[in-house]
Amino acid sequence: MWDPFDVTCPCCQGVLTIDPERKTVLGHRGPESKAATFDLASEVAKLKQSGSQRDQQFSDALAGHRRQQETLSRRFDDLFQKAKERDDAPPPLRDIDL
Repeated sequence: MWDPFDVTCPCCQGVLTIDPERKTVLGHRGPESKAATFDLASEVAKLKQSGSQRDQQFSDALAGHRRQQETLSRRFDDLFQKAKERDDAPPPLRDIDL
């Protein structure tokens, strides 16, 4: 009475053949694959460019890390000098001391 019909999946573009009388899937065809075409020279150029970008990002991160180390070292030295100057002062009161 009813003829089988095809339904296309919106996600993968696969095709299901459905029998409405038996309410079953009769067959499945996967999505048609597209042949991968690319230019090898352009892909090599992209890899070289991304390599130089990685090197630049690494050197920027390394320079930032060195600046941070220098800043922390300077702050430590300043606080150490202040602590030496206050050596004769009594230690600050803590909550537990009260």
